[in-house]
Amino acid sequence: MSADRTSTSNRPPSATVFCDLEGQVAMVTGGATGIGAEAVRLLASLGARVGCGYCKSKEKAERLAEALNGPAETVFPVRIDVTDDRQIRAGIDAVAERFGDTVDILVNNAGDMSDPTEIASMSEDMWNAEVRLNMTSAFLCSRHCIPAMKQKRYGRIINNTSLAARAGGGRGYVHYATCKGGMEAFTRGLAKELGPFHITVNAVAPGVIDTPIHQRSPTAGDLDVIRERTPLGRLGRPEEIAAVIAFLASKEASYITGETIAANGGLRMG
Repeated sequence: MSADRTSTSNRPPSATVFCDLEGQVAMVTGGATGIGAEAVRLLASLGARVGCGYCKSKEKAERLAEALNGPAETVFPVRIDVTDDRQIRAGIDAVAERFGDTVDILVNNAGDMSDPTEIASMSEDMWNAEVRLNMTSAFLCSRHCIPAMKQKRYGRIINNTSLAARAGGGRGYVHYATCKGGMEAFTRGLAKELGPFHITVNAVAPGVIDTPIHQRSPTAGDLDVIRERTPLGRLGRPEEIAAVIAFLASKEASYITGETIAANGGLRMG
């Protein structure tokens, strides 16, 4: 498929834009809410045409697309359960067909935290479900996008990890922290594999971000303490993580690969 390079932005033709993504196709999993929604919003504003992947949040994905779409469609909501390989393939193919080009930028953002459970009480099914949602999903989505990226000899894969990868997570979250640690290793290994094809693979590791996931998790009762412990004195905002994602997706980050960029307000350094 050949790319349609028709401009979708409102920028003057002569404008020089940092992180210009004009003409590229992006796929953001978990794109209807939180960090994912802000990533969709920012990537679209920088000129990308964006597949907004959702699983349960259809109405939010459709409202987001409606708010961002102008005369030309820049955001396409598509249902993708990232634990289902067939849905992943169908969703990525649908985005490529909709925009007339294959995915250049893959943002593996989808994930969630299950209930806190100590290892001695954890079932094998719970462990496997956590791994499939938070780690295997990135492998499956990447696997479906990589062949076209290799053919183009260009691509950007950005994985959403977590402060928990380095800090070990809260009590009862060994399964979640393990997945996020695995995502950092996956990022480094895949970067080595895809480097010869001019495909970069990086990750962003948010700290505690002001999103619904922290309002309904056990961290909700500790948010004031976390603010006090954070050198910047506040929680992060979803748009601040989206900005890191957009940078890693851009040509300005062309010599960065295999890296995990911490965005946690200084809560954990090094």
